[in-house]
Amino acid sequence: MMRHTLLILMLLVCGMSASAQLTLKSEKGDFEARLIGRALFDGGVFFSDKTSLGNAVEVYDVRMGTVIRFLERWTGKIEMGFAKSKVSMKDIYIEYNDGKNLFRVGHYFEPFSLEYRIGTSDMKFNGAAVTGIAFGDRRRLGISYTYNCDVLNVSGGVFSDKDIDNTEKGDEGYALSGRVLYRPYSKEKDVIHVGVSSRFGVQGEAEENTLTYSAGAPSNLIPEKFLKAEVTEAINEWKFGAEVVMVLDRWYFQSEYLMAHVNRKASVENYNGDGWYAQVGYALLNGRYGYNKTSGMATAPGAKSLEILCRYNITDMNDKDAGIMGGKQNDFSIGGIYYFNKYVAAKMSYSLVCLDKHAPIDGKQTFSMIQGRIQLSF
Repeated sequence: MMRHTLLILMLLVCGMSASAQLTLKSEKGDFEARLIGRALFDGGVFFSDKTSLGNAVEVYDVRMGTVIRFLERWTGKIEMGFAKSKVSMKDIYIEYNDGKNLFRVGHYFEPFSLEYRIGTSDMKFNGAAVTGIAFGDRRRLGISYTYNCDVLNVSGGVFSDKDIDNTEKGDEGYALSGRVLYRPYSKEKDVIHVGVSSRFGVQGEAEENTLTYSAGAPSNLIPEKFLKAEVTEAINEWKFGAEVVMVLDRWYFQSEYLMAHVNRKASVENYNGDGWYAQVGYALLNGRYGYNKTSGMATAPGAKSLEILCRYNITDMNDKDAGIMGGKQNDFSIGGIYYFNKYVAAKMSYSLVCLDKHAPIDGKQTFSMIQGRIQLSF
């Protein structure tokens, strides 16, 4: 009962904030706190699913938090998630930014990969690309540095290799992550960037030398993991990524390749899994795409605009040499997003999913889905 009451109160606050966002400022202007939040209402219908997925409607994600600014160059963020009746910590960090140099410490995404770092309200489809979910980064406790100028963005950091909600005792392990973006073309709001990223991780003692990669269909409504590779006898892990982002007026393009390599004990073969996706968007009716040079991500075209989107994704967790067949998935999605205003948007998409015979749930199958989302964010 307490959880439901809290959820209702939060949604009411979100609704009020849509008309007048709450911001607190000090008299001298050296401190500012702004309320942030989101609520996502999802629904989906599934067709020809060999695994009975069931049609669903749910409140997928609810967030509440605050962003603070103080002493000109200092900012901080505290955000909590309340999805699926569970409380979880999201971005919780403090940073110093003088325009070119950014230092950050706290709990946030490592500087590796692109797609899975995009917030749920900014995702082009109801779910992130499956390759990003399978091989992308996660939020971790750590410290990082970013150098950012017109043509270059370089980030690196040291992080714990343990999730913040993992209560097991013992050595947590560590991870070293880095990402480099080069912008060969930048003219006003039009930008093209190419980037590479890498991550090296060593697990803690409590992990029992096993790494697990898993992902489902491109939908947040499905709990089933259609791809799953359990890599035993792991010594350490390398991840590599390459990305391209283009923002050209009303056109947007994003593509990424990710690979995971696990070094294992001499008695077994090393493991390799990889995947890639490409997605394109066009803004109709009004507005144009933007670009955030600090994060290296495209921004939405704005109020009263309609995005038309298309994405193709291949994720492969099969490695015959290593004796691990986690399944391979191809999926194709088309969709659209209409932005009523800066706070409310509606999404609709169709996806076709094809799984090979090694998929851990019911093997080879092909199914499709239609999904929708109403989102409120501020």
